[in-house]
Amino acid sequence: MDMQVTRRQLLASGGGVVLASFALPKNLRKLLGNSPASPGSLRARAGSPSKIEHIVVLMQENRSFDHYFGTMPGVRGFADPTVSKQIFYQPDSENPDGYLLPFHVDTTETSAQALPSGSHSWGPQHDSWDNGAMDGFVSSHIEADGSAGQYTMAYFERNDIPFHWALADAFTVCDGYHCSILGPTWPNRLYLMTGMVDPAGENGGPVYGNYVPPQGYSWTTYPELLTQAGVSWRVYQEQDNYGMNVLEYFDQYQNAGPTSPLFKNGMRIYQPGQFEYDAMNDRLPAVSWIIPTSFQSEHPAFTPAAGADYIASKIDAIAANQSVWEKTVFVLIYDENDGLFDHVLPPTAPPGTPDEYITVDGTADPIGLGFRVPCVVVSPWTVGGYVSHSTFDHTSVVQLIETVTGVMCPNISAWRRSTSGDLASVLGSTPYASPRLPGTQAKLVAAEKQVRNFALPPIPGASQTFPIQRHGTKPVANTLPSGRSTLGV
Repeated sequence: MDMQVTRRQLLASGGGVVLASFALPKNLRKLLGNSPASPGSLRARAGSPSKIEHIVVLMQENRSFDHYFGTMPGVRGFADPTVSKQIFYQPDSENPDGYLLPFHVDTTETSAQALPSGSHSWGPQHDSWDNGAMDGFVSSHIEADGSAGQYTMAYFERNDIPFHWALADAFTVCDGYHCSILGPTWPNRLYLMTGMVDPAGENGGPVYGNYVPPQGYSWTTYPELLTQAGVSWRVYQEQDNYGMNVLEYFDQYQNAGPTSPLFKNGMRIYQPGQFEYDAMNDRLPAVSWIIPTSFQSEHPAFTPAAGADYIASKIDAIAANQSVWEKTVFVLIYDENDGLFDHVLPPTAPPGTPDEYITVDGTADPIGLGFRVPCVVVSPWTVGGYVSHSTFDHTSVVQLIETVTGVMCPNISAWRRSTSGDLASVLGSTPYASPRLPGTQAKLVAAEKQVRNFALPPIPGASQTFPIQRHGTKPVANTLPSGRSTLGV
């Protein structure tokens, strides 16, 4: 089979891709090997992509963009020419150099698959941002044992998380995708499911932490608007949903009877494999939100390898039915960065911007955008190893659903709509043959063994070295004009 390989893939492999080392999940390998005909422009009708019938959103947990993809050629990573290198020298009073650079953690020789989680609530996240100085990633994140959070500066390379890299190589990665709030999981997931965190405090908010007030939340969620418009949707979750289905915290879902669409689609617990069964048998709703289990969520100290195996099973199930694949967009995103370092200054609204500031302990601070997190869009219209440099956040996924279904979400602020684009803009019109993706099960077994047998990676001491991002370019996705320029890194 002839395979079109992007320049980034050639560079990443030292001049050539060793195809024998790749093992695409069988259904996706078979489907992409058939090189399906172009589905044509997704904007045949203004405002509504005509070919998409299913949007599947899998939000994983707590990883930053630099942490996963900082050394990937063609993206805005450690060799970013648009920023001062000083931002990478994070102040660290525990290091002999007085600073800590991003450092590679090798999963083959340490238990780096199970890095500890740092503090990443509203306060530490804003301290990391530090009014735009971006100098608090080490000092602001404290581990559970009270030690300094040096692991916030750890990053992986291709050999550590091969599936994630291969997925980005095969489809479209967004290097301007930010979490929605400088805060933890629940507020960020509320942006995905509702478009806001009730900043005015009228219906249980403002929500800036992982908590629920005694009266619960009560503002209108986006799934409710889909229901009113007759658009099908479903939350796929198992008994272990790690508390990540934020719809559970709304009064209207808690009070919904067993025959209510809110209960049936938003609260039901499924057995493992239900999504795969529905995808293979063309039973997916128009919009699916997938909630991972705790150990498959990639939240530190859970492993990226377990997440990769989980992600692969979902994508391969879609690919098992070519007619489903040809009408589906799968969006892989992460809710927030766990405090992990990312060098790109997030856009924040000017003081006084409506719906974009919350007062905590007497201080009014911007809600977001938060730091960058990984985002890969998988579909027939994103094949080819593209990168989008446009600015997105979790409301960009809502905007994608708006574009496909025509159901608007009034909760998204005017500033956020003007700042974060519609994720539909990354969808091209011509699919390409794709490189193979590495298998995930063997890597998961190896990761479990490494975590058992190895210690955590050492923290660098004096005489640190700057991380290396290989030079190269990557095709630019079909994005808005502001996102079309290549960085040449």
